[in-house]
Amino acid sequence: MIGITIVSEQDGWLQRSRPSSAMRHFCETHRFSLDVFDYDMHTFEDLLDYMDFQEYEHYLFILQGEGERTLRLVAYLQQQMLHVQFHLIRAEGGIVFGQPDFLNGLELPLIFEDEKLVLPIVQNELLSLMTGVHRYVSLFQPQPLRHVYIEDSSLLNRIPASFFTSMTVNSIVYFDHPMRHDLPIIELMSRTPVLLAFVDTLSPPLETRLDVLSRAELAHQLKRWKDTGWIQNERFAGILDYATQAGSNSSHRLFFFEDGIYADRQKTDRLSSDISLMVEQRAGQLEAMATQKELELFPLLYQLAGSFSGESRFVTPYSDLELPRTIGRIGPLTLIGIQNEEGYFAFDLTSMQLFETNEAFLWILEADQKEQFDVLPERLGADYAEAIRYYKELMYHE
Repeated sequence: MIGITIVSEQDGWLQRSRPSSAMRHFCETHRFSLDVFDYDMHTFEDLLDYMDFQEYEHYLFILQGEGERTLRLVAYLQQQMLHVQFHLIRAEGGIVFGQPDFLNGLELPLIFEDEKLVLPIVQNELLSLMTGVHRYVSLFQPQPLRHVYIEDSSLLNRIPASFFTSMTVNSIVYFDHPMRHDLPIIELMSRTPVLLAFVDTLSPPLETRLDVLSRAELAHQLKRWKDTGWIQNERFAGILDYATQAGSNSSHRLFFFEDGIYADRQKTDRLSSDISLMVEQRAGQLEAMATQKELELFPLLYQLAGSFSGESRFVTPYSDLELPRTIGRIGPLTLIGIQNEEGYFAFDLTSMQLFETNEAFLWILEADQKEQFDVLPERLGADYAEAIRYYKELMYHE
């Protein structure tokens, strides 16, 4: 059996690419298996188990973009599965690994529907490591191990290699010291194609851009947001160990220190005093400060608040504003309103884009989110019809 998959790489991050209709037709015609892997969810062990189950004879990776880490992944698979012949070629042509003679002169339709990655990738993932916030927290439980912090590379000699193969393919191992390639790091890279990061990967270092709040201080911030919509952030990228402090069910990270394995960076939840033991990551043990949806939304609002000077007031169904917050089931949130001394804005959660608007738009957005349109005619007065038209134009492209 022959398998084919298409992968994009950027900054060492891998992403599945949608095959074109021509590629799907080609694989159906020649009875090749066309796979689409989720590198954010599948671990290295998952890939090996799948390949073994399918009983492939040849497996071809078609690469778009950079290729250093994809090459390491393919070489890793080849090393682990000698009975399968792995191959890597570039979408624009050229063999990187293997010798795909099994194609017997067949010409692959190497045109693909590109899926762009969200930038900056490494910064976002390091932020996830340090804050505990991840976009898949509520979708998948239990969560796979995604990110690992290691105090010093010398600890690698005591950490079981199986920790790293149980990580998702898209994952980061972060060392709390400047970049170096000593023997423990070289051995890790030769065993498993993980992505490495160091203190000086980002400038300035990420930890210097994280706010440190006590649980009481965080509770006050969350309560003030729900009571008034206002959030203040002095230009911080996020809150250190937010998920642990807030009682979120995040469990995708582990921290290795000389004195043990912890569930958080601030070492408040020790899982084991022996780093040579295999332990499972776990969610925080503290009571949740809010609903899961509120806990997931607040870090984004906090980050947005840091983009502006002064305080920002956010229009969402979760806060008391001109209208009381919504109690009960709330539908999907697609747009967030923002008011501050710089003006009125809206943030699109689908495109992750910010655009400037006006006060009337935010009034209508709040009424729409809380399903209380009856207050608008009196509030908007003579501008009601024009304001509604402008709102529909932006929201629904009417």
